[in-house]
Amino acid sequence: MKRHTLVLASTVCTAALALTASACSASDDTVSGGGAATAAAEDDGPAVDGGTLRIGLDRPFTRLDPAETTLTSMPMMILANALYDPLMVNGDNGAVQPYLAKSFTAANADATAWTLELREGVTFSDGKPLDAQAVVDHVNRLAKPEAKCSCATDAATIGAMTVNSPTSLGFALKSPNATFPGLFTRSLGYVSQAPAGADTPAGGSGPYTVDSVQPGVSVTLNRNPSYWGAKGHADKLVYKVLPDADSRYQSLRSGDADAIWAETPAQLKQAATDGLRVAAGPGATSTVIFNTKVAPFDDPKVRKALQLAVDRSAVEKVVYLDQGKVSDGPIGSASPYRAAGGTSGYPAHDPAKARALLAEAGHSDLSFEYLVDSRPEGQQRATVLQQMFAEAGVKMTIKPLDPAGLGTAMFQRKYQVMDFVTSMFGDTDTAMASLYVPDGPYNFTGWNSPKAGQAIAAGRATVDPAERARSYQEAAQEVVDDAPMLFLTENKTGLLASTRIGGLPDVSKRTVVNVSPASLWVKK
Repeated sequence: MKRHTLVLASTVCTAALALTASACSASDDTVSGGGAATAAAEDDGPAVDGGTLRIGLDRPFTRLDPAETTLTSMPMMILANALYDPLMVNGDNGAVQPYLAKSFTAANADATAWTLELREGVTFSDGKPLDAQAVVDHVNRLAKPEAKCSCATDAATIGAMTVNSPTSLGFALKSPNATFPGLFTRSLGYVSQAPAGADTPAGGSGPYTVDSVQPGVSVTLNRNPSYWGAKGHADKLVYKVLPDADSRYQSLRSGDADAIWAETPAQLKQAATDGLRVAAGPGATSTVIFNTKVAPFDDPKVRKALQLAVDRSAVEKVVYLDQGKVSDGPIGSASPYRAAGGTSGYPAHDPAKARALLAEAGHSDLSFEYLVDSRPEGQQRATVLQQMFAEAGVKMTIKPLDPAGLGTAMFQRKYQVMDFVTSMFGDTDTAMASLYVPDGPYNFTGWNSPKAGQAIAAGRATVDPAERARSYQEAAQEVVDDAPMLFLTENKTGLLASTRIGGLPDVSKRTVVNVSPASLWVKK
């Protein structure tokens, strides 16, 4: 893939997005994650075409279709980007920029009408045009219940779509949403054709096509000779599902894989010593969430007491080995909406004050069950928290679950307190509207704050980024003050790669680590 230099800084792009996304047209590097001047690229020499690139995935997939939420999760986007091109992409510091789109523009003052302009000449791998009608068909397909796409909630915010021309599409929204283009960076944005059958992939416009696939095990892709854009470097991509983090890392060290997804702090720290390359950014936030619909966690005093009991710096040092940073609220350190200094007044560690507050709330002998991922990192994080809560007189029982069980408990709200690590805070707009309003699709805590809800609604309704930032900051402060969740750390996630791989981008400013395998090459 050709490497270009982005002309505008991401901060300028973020401001321009208030009225239009056209002023910040994305280069090919926006998906690959870096500009032409990354240190890694400078050391790689000229790009090399040919060869096979072998990639280790951290989770299984059931189907190759943007409707499959797993496929468009951040660790799997290196596969999704091979088959499908996104309309919009996440750039540095939370900016949202066009990719397949030429522009995505608010057509009225209250952001209830939008116009999408597409690139000309884009085709699916079967030669059919990826035009405005194709976008309509894709959105309608993913909105149907049978598609089983989590993006159906986002699609439901659209009242109507109107094809203005082959490259122009109008959207009428049911309510104001000044951040509407951001909904098209994942499933809704990976425009696809409906699969021909239950076991066949959805058609895409990406730089690679499917050669063979074993769902949940492996997939082999070939370079798309009719790709509309700059061709991928590797002739063939071979993906293997390697869920165990240690086994995945060893496959990279032994040479069985060329690149893997990694989010284990010890591996990110050890990589340089082992002669591996790292492309990681602040892509995940670790938190603790409360079920605010059950006693005693329906009492803000109890939640605040546990907030005071946590030493976030110690969590970062012990669990994340100084590979991340302390989190102070729902607006991450790389968000364009962040206030100078972050969320004000996040409580400092004070176990004595926590004890006093629990006594005041009538829960001096508080005990509860803590649900956590069964993987080692989750267990370590839970153990550290258990010790901290014990200092405040609280008994916490750790209950490990596999990822599926943890997800079920979370979505059905069948828990008291649980571990919650997410990439959602990499996109402040989505996090605010999804986690903290009563009808939000991911309001796992059941929290309902009219003050926060009004602030979030005001932020989504304004096309002025400064006003939106102020509204989100008000909501974020309410989240910290009422503590439906506790914030622990911002953590690095990304790719580890062999030194035989060229083109590994700089994603250090990316809250969404979104790498295209087409930008990577195998050195001769």
